[in-house]
Amino acid sequence: MALALLLGACGVGRASDGGSGTQSVEQQTGGALDPRPDAVVTVTFDQIDQRLDDLVAEAGLSGAAIVVVPTTGDPHTHLVGDADLDRPLPLAESSMWLTSAVLLTLVDDGTLSLDEPVGAHLPWMTGPRAAITLRQLLSHTSGLPASVDCPPTPVSCDAAVGGAPLVDPPGEGFHVTDLDANVAARLAETVTGTPWPDLFAQRIATPTGATTTAYADPSTTGGLVAVDGTTTPNDLGRILAMVRDGGRVGTTQVLTNDSITAMLVDQTVRLDTHTEPWVGETGVPTYGLGVWRDRLRGDDVAAVVSAPNRFGLYPFVDIGQSAWGMVVVDDHTSERAAAVSSSAVLSQLSAAALRNSPG
Repeated sequence: MALALLLGACGVGRASDGGSGTQSVEQQTGGALDPRPDAVVTVTFDQIDQRLDDLVAEAGLSGAAIVVVPTTGDPHTHLVGDADLDRPLPLAESSMWLTSAVLLTLVDDGTLSLDEPVGAHLPWMTGPRAAITLRQLLSHTSGLPASVDCPPTPVSCDAAVGGAPLVDPPGEGFHVTDLDANVAARLAETVTGTPWPDLFAQRIATPTGATTTAYADPSTTGGLVAVDGTTTPNDLGRILAMVRDGGRVGTTQVLTNDSITAMLVDQTVRLDTHTEPWVGETGVPTYGLGVWRDRLRGDDVAAVVSAPNRFGLYPFVDIGQSAWGMVVVDDHTSERAAAVSSSAVLSQLSAAALRNSPG
């Protein structure tokens, strides 16, 4: 059964556009919460926890969890069924956040520039593809197609990716594709001379302590690099905490404040994103570098960002409230839209509950 979200039973509402009343969540377009900074949602963690209990039972899932960890104050953790925060889960599309983090460390140290054409380093990115920038890769505005037929090794796959027909000129359309992560990772490998798993370990996993996160062998991903793997909720949380804390882990600056800010800024401005299926599934129409921009803060920088995957894992960082969190679902039984849409609203409600919590 699909993990369908029927939140009306929670008694959840938000201020209407005119401020004259409330609307239930299911009345909102796409099921997602209004991203504007003045949108008001009234909900408690107890209500969200109960609904997660009900949904796990209705969908026949073995377990699920909600975790919210603020910098100050008590964390909220609700485990259902056999949920285990140290059990590996598929990264899938959530890996784009990790890809962006690695590449932004190379921008921070001057090895790469966000706006330099990738053709300067990747001669196999031919024709108009050579003009694609790292910024466009990390924001899914490169124009690369959804997929290509590739040989099973990265080097042999390069020519297929580098010659793939574009669906839009670079920078003129928004389409989520694994090819963006692959080209970004191959760019990182080329300029550093380091294989992607080692580069991720050096730049992100080791300083954050996320050492059980692992990438799939390219032979199992159609020759593509950095597009799949596994992580645990606790491991992923360590990376989210680094973002929450302005790129720092203790005394180590993993990412600069400039890179964290770049991650949060709208990279899809002026583009019509509504034809992208993921927008319909998350209800979030704008994208930064490797992250969706779930809630705004009144300027061009997002207050809440996320990187969900097709199985319902929905990690987020609430910059405005200095917290990270995630809805932990591994739903292989439903269509992608059901798993993603359900977790999107639960995640966004969790951020709202944090705003309503005392202290």
